[in-house]
Amino acid sequence: MKAAIPLGQELDLHPLNIDLADLRSVKDAAEQFQQQESRLNLLINNAGVMAVPYKLTVDGFETHWQINHLAPHLLFTTLLPLMRSTAKTSKSRHAVRLVNVSSDAAFLNGPKELDLVKPNLDYARGALACWRRYGHSKIASIIHARAIHNRYSNEGILAFSVHPGISKTNLQAGDPTFIGSLIRTLVRVLPSVSPQDAAWTPLFCATSTDAPVNSGGFFVPYGKLDHRADKWNEKEKTVVDLWDQSEKMLKEAGL
Repeated sequence: MKAAIPLGQELDLHPLNIDLADLRSVKDAAEQFQQQESRLNLLINNAGVMAVPYKLTVDGFETHWQINHLAPHLLFTTLLPLMRSTAKTSKSRHAVRLVNVSSDAAFLNGPKELDLVKPNLDYARGALACWRRYGHSKIASIIHARAIHNRYSNEGILAFSVHPGISKTNLQAGDPTFIGSLIRTLVRVLPSVSPQDAAWTPLFCATSTDAPVNSGGFFVPYGKLDHRADKWNEKEKTVVDLWDQSEKMLKEAGL
């Protein structure tokens, strides 16, 4: 980042320590941010895990479900008062936005529908079980953005979900099985995008004046609205249930 800014200028960065596998850490970091800052225009939920072996977090949730969905939900709801006040005092109705970085794996590897009864998917078996859990969590990321849009777009808070593209990063390192090795090999040899290019679609949703008309939608590279997610997003009960059950899970976890 330092190499990308003009000579003589400085980046004003203030890191927050967050462990998405520990919900108390997420809550504390969000509260710390609100104490330090008076505005929040943009929240991009980019951190996540992919196809890691089955394990429960300290909060009792499967790793993919918590890190890729439940923790970002808690982060947003804790920061919501600040985002609301920012939207209220902004001149533009499009100044406050959330972007959930999801994945095509929602369609390729995930179940047909969300399982909110057993979101840990502890019954998934076989070599592709970890990929099924990953895809399931990314379905939640997509629907979560629509839920935020439905609930808060009338207050000036927009929300989007995106597939950034297949990028050569270490994200694919989580699966220790033969399937994981095969996928890592395919990523190396098949066409992919750089990490920098993978950022274009999230940045489009975060900053473009063309994005707000499709708030709540799912986007693919580069900045293209993809209607495959409509099969989930247009089911009002599914969208409402994800929000309500996520809130219930957090409450039962003491948050």
